Parts: sequence; C-alpha cells; structure tokens
Amino acid sequence: MIRDAKISDAKEIVLININGWKQTYKDIFPEDFLNKLNPNDEINIEKCRQKIEEYAVYEINNKIVGFIRYGKNRKGYNDTYAEIYAIYVDYNYQKNQIGTKLINYAFDKLKKSYKYALISTLKENGANIFYQKIGGKYIGTCLFKLEKNEYIENIYKFKLQ
Repeated sequence: MIRDAKISDAKEIVLININGWKQTYKDIFPEDFLNKLNPNDEINIEKCRQKIEEYAVYEINNKIVGFIRYGKNRKGYNDTYAEIYAIYVDYNYQKNQIGTKLINYAFDKLKKSYKYALISTLKENGANIFYQKIGGKYIGTCLFKLEKNEYIENIYKFKLQ
C-alpha cells in the first residue's frame, strides 16, 4: 500500500534513507562519512518531520519498506518541472516493483501541477539503468556536493502530461 507520509513515519523514513545510503554509496562516498550516519539522530528525524508533506511511503503489513520524496524542482528549471528528491526501498524488498509503484504514485500527484519531472542520480549509481528502463530521458549532468567532495549526477526527464 502507498500513502502520503505522516509525521509519525519520520523515524522509519530516516532509517530506510540512511541504510540506503550506506548500501548504495559504500564504494562511492567516504567510508568515515557513511559510518557517522545515525538513523536515531533527532536532527535528521526532525528535518524529515518538517517536510513530511513531500513524502509518500510504501507499506507491507503495516511496515514501511520504501519511500519517495518529491516536489517543485530545485535544479533551476522553470515551473513546469517537478523533481523526485529521493527514493529508497529497503534492501530486503528491492526487485519487487516497489520503486516503480512509488514513482508512479508521485508522478500521478505531480502531473496535476507540472508537465515534467526530473530525477538525478550519481553517475556510478546502478539506479541509472532503472530510470532509463521506466522511461527517463537522459538530459545532462549536474554536480552533487558532499562535504568537500563533488560528484557527477545524471539527470533524467520524465513527461508527466
């Protein structure tokens, strides 16, 4: 089941997000940075609570196993573009179409106000194949800054309407 997130979901969202980063970026981001990520950090949980209206979650048997965060684009494109900021599915539940369902849910909501959606992901991330497979058109790159490091992200465009 997919539903809009509630404030009480923030802790589970942060846990899935941090575990996702540790698995996805273990050979990309500095190990010491990833090791410092703490799913019980109240600062991260509170940040999630403050933007909870941007999240939707996927539940199986009342357990959150994935989430998506979306809204107006932050890449400098015009107002016809939305953006998927984050999508993570618990490692144990991947390869079950949950990511596709979450994206379709967000796209359905976004198409009421936007013509296109952007998704960016690190060049080294295996998710690039997934975004292409579900119809993303590669349109360029941007930089992602983390601490003192810069990483190249591929940007994919999706037509919503």
